[in-house]
Amino acid sequence: MKIQCLSIFILFHFLIVSGSINAQDNSNDDSSPKRSYFKLGVNYINDNVYLGRKDSVKVPYLTPSIGYYSKSGFYITGSFSYLPSSGESRIDVFNLEAGYDFTIKKLEGEIYINKDFYNAKSFSVKSELSANATANFGYDIGFIKPSLGGSINFGSTNDYALTGGLNHSFSLNDDKLSISPAINFNASTQNYYNSYYQKRKYANSRKGKNGGYDITAIALNVNNFKIMDYELSVPFEYTVNKITLNFTPTYAIPTNPNQVVLDVKSSNGGSYTKTYTEKLANTFFWSFEISYKF
Repeated sequence: MKIQCLSIFILFHFLIVSGSINAQDNSNDDSSPKRSYFKLGVNYINDNVYLGRKDSVKVPYLTPSIGYYSKSGFYITGSFSYLPSSGESRIDVFNLEAGYDFTIKKLEGEIYINKDFYNAKSFSVKSELSANATANFGYDIGFIKPSLGGSINFGSTNDYALTGGLNHSFSLNDDKLSISPAINFNASTQNYYNSYYQKRKYANSRKGKNGGYDITAIALNVNNFKIMDYELSVPFEYTVNKITLNFTPTYAIPTNPNQVVLDVKSSNGGSYTKTYTEKLANTFFWSFEISYKF
């Protein structure tokens, strides 16, 4: 907990210093906001896929959000995600985020901290992560924009993640429509995933799970830093006055499946242990968002 608090304090200090250093650069950049504004939005994602991993049951989210975006580049947002699944309908997670966006010539950057409050019944693969501190950077060289980012993900044991990729944006219809095809990779340690296996995936509280068996699971070698998945996406964004529509289809190709040890106990006292390699499948998922600035 002390390490988490210290990391967040250092990040906030960096945000403040960056803001004071870059305020003058941003004020002369056409891409910086002309004024501060609020934004209301509603997002729907058909399955909550994280680093190519997902639960055996789909986890769709309907997420209303509100945010304040300062012309200096600072922002703060709040949201909650409603799970509309049959028999599992509930608010699954609350989220708070604060960060800083900046542009210096061709360099774009975003630094933020994010805090999640998951429902005890959630079976999202991210549900054992409580917070993260992230920095993302991209450099626009014209025909393509490479990007790289890193995160510290806080949980019972912290994880470290790296993401990188290439994208290019096309503007159509007098710049109202933007299409930005991208290819990305994600790498991470997986302590959060082991916690998900131990506390969520085979939890007895899940309806219709385990068939009366008491199952405990441990994912092996979760401290190893490795490529988790590759993702192909084509975000579409259309803006009319103060309203923006965004549709993002994504195809995730997971890699490096985990070995998992299962300890299975039946109600009559029998038990057995087995080790298996999880089966990972490529996943197509999508999200749609409508937002309004005021």
